[in-house]
Amino acid sequence: MALTTSLAGRVRNTSLPKSHSLLPLLEAIVNSLQAIDACFGPNIGQGRLRVTIERSGQEEFDFNPAGPGRSPLKPIVGFFVEDNGVGFTPDHMGSFETLDSDHKADLGCRGVGRLLWLKAFDRISVRSAYKNDDGKLCARQFRFSVAREVEHLEPAGDFADTGTVVHLDGFRRSFQRNAPKSVDAIAKEVFEHCIWYFLRPGGAPEVVIVDDGEVSLNKLMEEFVFSDLPATTVVVKGKKFDMVNLCLKSSTRSLTPRLYWCAANRVVFEENLTGKIPGLYGRLKDDTSTEFTYVCYLSSDYLDAHVRADRTEPFRATF
Repeated sequence: MALTTSLAGRVRNTSLPKSHSLLPLLEAIVNSLQAIDACFGPNIGQGRLRVTIERSGQEEFDFNPAGPGRSPLKPIVGFFVEDNGVGFTPDHMGSFETLDSDHKADLGCRGVGRLLWLKAFDRISVRSAYKNDDGKLCARQFRFSVAREVEHLEPAGDFADTGTVVHLDGFRRSFQRNAPKSVDAIAKEVFEHCIWYFLRPGGAPEVVIVDDGEVSLNKLMEEFVFSDLPATTVVVKGKKFDMVNLCLKSSTRSLTPRLYWCAANRVVFEENLTGKIPGLYGRLKDDTSTEFTYVCYLSSDYLDAHVRADRTEPFRATF
C-alpha cells in the first residue's frame, strides 16, 4: 500500500526555535551557494549572491532607549535571495517536490530547508532559469505554501542566464521579533553561519546583504578576521576532526572565545570556551599587544553524519 505524506503535518512537526529565527533564510542562502558552486566550479569568483531585506512600510513601536542618531527600524516582512547559479533544473525541482529528499545528501542536505521556510514565512515564491540537456535556457516559476503546497505558474521570461530568485514572504511575527533587526547584525549572522565558504580554498562568490545600504560579506571577512592560525586535525577514538583556528579582531561583537560545531559546511551551534581551557579568556594579545579573540570552527565527517536534521540543536553523537 502506498503511503501519503501531509505537508502541513510535516511543517507542524518540524522544530524551529525562536533563537534560530533566521535559519530559514540561512538555508536559502546555502542553497544559493551550492547552486553557484554547481554552475561555476573552480571559477567561483564569477558567482553573485544578493540578499535583499524587505521591510514593512509601517514603523513599529520601539520602546528601547533612543541613542544618538538612532531611529527605529521598520519590521522585516521578508527576504529576496537572488543568485546566478545553476537554477532549478528538473532534478532539483523533483527533489523539491519530494519530502525528505536525499538529492543533495552528499552535501549534507537533509531535505528540511523548505519546511523551515514554511515554519517562519507564510508563502514562498520562486523564479528560476536553467539550461536543459541541449543547452537551451528554460524558465520555471512556482509558489509554495502550506495551504496550496507547490503551485506551478507561467514562467516570466526575464532571465538572460541561469539563476534563481527566492522570495521568503510574510515573516511571522513570533520569529520576526526574535530575529536580528539591522542589516549589519543580519550580515554578521549570515557570515558566521556560512564562514566555511569564505575559508575554503578558492573562497566564496560575491555575497551582499542589501537594506538601505549594502554590506559585502567578502569585505566583512577582511574586517572580521585579525589573522588565521594553522589548521589542525585531532583524532578522537578513531574519528578525525578538523579545526580551523582564527584570531578575530577585538572590534567584533563577541569578546568571548568560542568553539563553533559545524556540519555540512554550516555552523550548527556555538560553545563559549571561557573557563574551559586554562588561560583562554576574553581578549588576548599578540606579541605586539594587539588584542584579539580566539575562535575555532570544528568539522568532521562524523559530525556530518550525526547532526540533527533541522540543525538547531547539539549533535546526537556519542562515543
